[in-house]
Amino acid sequence: MEKKKYTILGIIITATVGFVCGWAVTNGDFILPVIAIIVGLLVLNTIKRRVKDVIEDERIYKISQEASRRTVQVIGVSFATIGLVILGLSRSGYLDLEEIGYSLAYFAATLLLVYMGFYIYYGKKYGM
Repeated sequence: MEKKKYTILGIIITATVGFVCGWAVTNGDFILPVIAIIVGLLVLNTIKRRVKDVIEDERIYKISQEASRRTVQVIGVSFATIGLVILGLSRSGYLDLEEIGYSLAYFAATLLLVYMGFYIYYGKKYGM
C-alpha cells in the first residue's frame, strides 16, 4: 500500500470513528464510543503495517519530541498558574470556583510528575 492511500484511509477511519462517537454520545450510549475507538485504532494499526513507503523517520521523531516537550511545559505552567489564580480569587470572595482551581492545579501537578517519571525512566534507559 502507498503512503497516500494510507493517509486517505486514515482520514476516512478517523471521521467514521468521530461520527460514531458523536452519534453515540448524543443518544446516551457511552460503551459504543469506546468500542469504536478501539476498533478504529486496530484498523489503523493493521493498515499501517501494510504501507511499504517510509511513514516516520528520525526527523519526525525529533520534531515530535520537541513538540511534546514544549506542550508539557506550556500546559503545565499555564494550568498551574490559572489554577492558583482561580484559587486565590475564590478565597478572596471574587469567584466561587474553588473546585475548578484545585482541579487545574492537581492536573498540572500530575502532568509534571508524569513528565518527570518518563524523564527519569528514559534517562536511565539511554544512559544519562
